[in-house]
Amino acid sequence: MIRLEAVTKRYDDGTIAVDALTLDVAEGETCVLVGPSGCGKTTTMKMINRLVEPTSGRITVDGEDVLSVDPVQLRRRMGYVIQQVGLFPHQTVAANVATVPRLLGWDKARTQRRVDELLDLVGLDAGRYRSRYPHQLSGGQRQRVGVARALAADPPVLLMDEPFGAIDPITRDRLQGEFVRLQGELRKTVVFVTHDVDEAVRLGDRIAVLAEGGRLEQYAPPAEVLGQPATPFVADFVGADRGIKRLTVLRLDAVDVTPGPTDGLPEVELGTSLRDALAALLGGDAPALAVRQNGAVIGRLTAD
Repeated sequence: MIRLEAVTKRYDDGTIAVDALTLDVAEGETCVLVGPSGCGKTTTMKMINRLVEPTSGRITVDGEDVLSVDPVQLRRRMGYVIQQVGLFPHQTVAANVATVPRLLGWDKARTQRRVDELLDLVGLDAGRYRSRYPHQLSGGQRQRVGVARALAADPPVLLMDEPFGAIDPITRDRLQGEFVRLQGELRKTVVFVTHDVDEAVRLGDRIAVLAEGGRLEQYAPPAEVLGQPATPFVADFVGADRGIKRLTVLRLDAVDVTPGPTDGLPEVELGTSLRDALAALLGGDAPALAVRQNGAVIGRLTAD
């Protein structure tokens, strides 16, 4: 769906923000760009919707070169969510969500149906929130409205620039969970920027680790980035506890299950993250866990 081929951004003072970056984002996948400040994460994202123009290289979306498309029309085909949300303070929640449909000329009835549908989708009761103004919402609620606005015209591509970075940890965890749920339903092609490795591991189908100067160090699924760092930079960036982080993305599989008595044991579902399974195992007094699949116990999991 999205392809970057040797994309470089060099500013007039000679600063290289992104250096010959090549990567593909498959349709329906979430690609997370992660790295330290100054690694070109946001610049890369902004080149996709042409808020920043590349110096060289080629970017295509669904096979079409973005430089051949009018920038305004290009951006209307992509959802865009930023850290500070950017809601219009003088407009109601409904008017904010309806921004792109209004620009596209949708009729009022269709727009209202879509607004209500999206508010419900992101966990905000339409009847309660559609007439409120941004200052009447919490930070997490404003961020949900920002996501609804980005999805309003049902774009195939969603660009998200540290959307949960300015929110308290509890709300952030909840919104990350909501994103996973929404992406499971909608399967948009998402490019997501963060500096948080844990967030990248939780949300990404693949993670692009960028070093300062926009150099791509590794592009791989989370389990591979954590289990097989491609360079010393990646190993250092993801942290010494990468083995524990890896348990978050590895799932309890049938090969981990052994036969044996399960009466009275705490239960977990097949497919649970190994981190959650280990926490349940270590947090109780039982010697094992009973593993269920489709409502039936299929065996047990032990620390061995």
